Amino acid sequence: MKKTLFAFCLVTLISLTVGVSAETKKMDRDTFVYADAVDAFESGNYGRALKLCEDAVLSRKQKMSGEIKLLKDACQPQEVSRVGDKISEVLPALLSRDEYEAVKLIQSYLNKKGEDYFENSVNKLFSYLESILVFPEAQKLMGDIYKIEGEYDFAEMYYKEALKNAEVLDIPDEKYDILYLLAEISYLKGENDQREARLLSVLSEDKVLKDRALVNSMTRCIRQNKKDSVQKFFNLYRADSFYMMKAYSQLSEYYLSEKHPDKALEFVSLEVITGFTKILGVIQKRDISYEYEGLESFLFQCSLYPDLVQWGTENGLWKGFYNLAVISQKNDCYLFADSLIKILAEYLPEEYYRKAAVLLIK
Repeated sequence: MKKTLFAFCLVTLISLTVGVSAETKKMDRDTFVYADAVDAFESGNYGRALKLCEDAVLSRKQKMSGEIKLLKDACQPQEVSRVGDKISEVLPALLSRDEYEAVKLIQSYLNKKGEDYFENSVNKLFSYLESILVFPEAQKLMGDIYKIEGEYDFAEMYYKEALKNAEVLDIPDEKYDILYLLAEISYLKGENDQREARLLSVLSEDKVLKDRALVNSMTRCIRQNKKDSVQKFFNLYRADSFYMMKAYSQLSEYYLSEKHPDKALEFVSLEVITGFTKILGVIQKRDISYEYEGLESFLFQCSLYPDLVQWGTENGLWKGFYNLAVISQKNDCYLFADSLIKILAEYLPEEYYRKAAVLLIK
């Protein structure tokens, strides 16, 4: 949509901007209530947090219902309705009737989502407003509260509601957090098949996992089971689906526990090479002269950066390296496993899994 179509409307709106801030705060009460709910949750006041979440959900519904009614009432008169569906033509018609609140509201969503998002269509704007009557962030937090209190069925119900409304999350990637939480609920309820399905759903759009040539090549490199297979593995492969690491990790451990070492090898390989790629990229940005020359030097280099060691610990990467060795053994890839174990026993930057690797040496 050409911005010039809104030029004279924006000129008119300049005189109205003084009151926009106060009006926005009034309309965004749901957001402020939700922020209070988050504070209460983080303080351990779960009863208050739950009540505030309920208030935020209701406030969001009331706010959006009010906005929809305001726009529908403003667009109903013949002078406006006869100009058609184009926002660029509806705005001047609204201004001619002094419908300043409606114009401000439309412009606020054009600013928020971008002028092209609604394709110059009032009907598309209405459809969007209908879609955000819900408050998935608050629904997720309600699930978190019930999970902490051990009410897994209620937690699952609210997580499912949040997932159903994931398209209107302010941060789209939070959808994956909800899927992980649903998988955790399945684990806590002892529903292993459901847990597997939910973890796989996290990966449903993962471009790396869908690249079967890459995945098969990675596992084939390990299964070649040669003395230099470890160095080849880390020389040849890179993967950047960093948000999927947790799913890779949990699926590898799940398949190992279910006596499917072949599947476990696939996912632990993806986990380790993804974390490896992440840290390698950070090191190379910090030290432009650094070039990867082998796993030993890489792990030593990691140990020089406490924040990278911490990242690896928090994201389970060092455990993933250890699991790669264990799972390789389970797949009868003993030369690969032994080579990796010796490197980890000397160079892994986290003490716990470095000592655990020592115990694997035969």
